[in-house]
Amino acid sequence: MIMKNLNNVLRFPCLLTKKKQEMIKIRDEIEKILSKYALDKNDLWAVSLAAGRFASINLEKFDGEDSTMNFFRDCIETQKKYELRRDSSNIS
Repeated sequence: MIMKNLNNVLRFPCLLTKKKQEMIKIRDEIEKILSKYALDKNDLWAVSLAAGRFASINLEKFDGEDSTMNFFRDCIETQKKYELRRDSSNIS
């Protein structure tokens, strides 16, 4: 049996990992923009409504109503779990 030298094999980037990283970057940038806008306008509620409306209208077009509603439920559950894990004694 002949052993092959694999040292010069090029590893291609995982497209799924790359797409996930790009989506996380976009999410973080948009959240920063929305947070700044809410602070500037002193109206987090109005900015949240506008962002939610934008998201719900467009996601429903892409994925349908059921998937869109599931996405929003998942977002809410993820946030609730995050808040439960936080150490309430740490005020920093």
